[in-house]
Amino acid sequence: MLFLIDYENVGNIGMKGCDYLGAEDRLIVFYSEAKKHMEKRTLENITASGCIFEICKLCKTGKNALDFYIASKLGEVFGEGYDGIAVVISNDNGFQAVRDYWEKRATHKRRIILSSCIEDGIVSGNENSERMRHLRELREKLSISGYYSAYAERKRLKSVLQELFEGTQYEKEIEKIQTMLEGKEKNSKVVYLSSLHLFGKKEGLEIYHKIKESNRLQ
Repeated sequence: MLFLIDYENVGNIGMKGCDYLGAEDRLIVFYSEAKKHMEKRTLENITASGCIFEICKLCKTGKNALDFYIASKLGEVFGEGYDGIAVVISNDNGFQAVRDYWEKRATHKRRIILSSCIEDGIVSGNENSERMRHLRELREKLSISGYYSAYAERKRLKSVLQELFEGTQYEKEIEKIQTMLEGKEKNSKVVYLSSLHLFGKKEGLEIYHKIKESNRLQ
């Protein structure tokens, strides 16, 4: 994907999602003397991503000057043969006209996404990729109370297991045991088989019997 950042307009907020960039992406940051600083972590995420990274500084200030720069660069890139998705990161509504031209009027139509940050642009692009699936999963809306209940139960379970296995050779395996219990139904047979599979026959049986004897894990 091609990302053109109206940095003067969106600032560092518009760079959200830069850690999801990859070698297949091209990122061009348009900025001016008035806004020439970017957070170190953002710049490091961009360069670490392996994407094609470019900058374009405004020569002379003027109304909508950077917008014209971006629109001109977009035409230049499309003219060079780029036919992928282009994402303009800006809150300026004027770019809707640029999008309409390339999607409806141009002889060789191109898809342009208008977004307020890189992450939103990736999601709107709806590409078939692992980063897309991961972002959709992260952005899933969950019930606050439901999530907190599960969180509280995980804390309770960890506390019970720490108390149960304190002073034993399995004290360092608490996290592994907890993952086993959380990932399975509290069915004796399933827990028994899982314990043997993860820890071996002897240790697995010992762990299983301790779990079974604890009323607080039922």
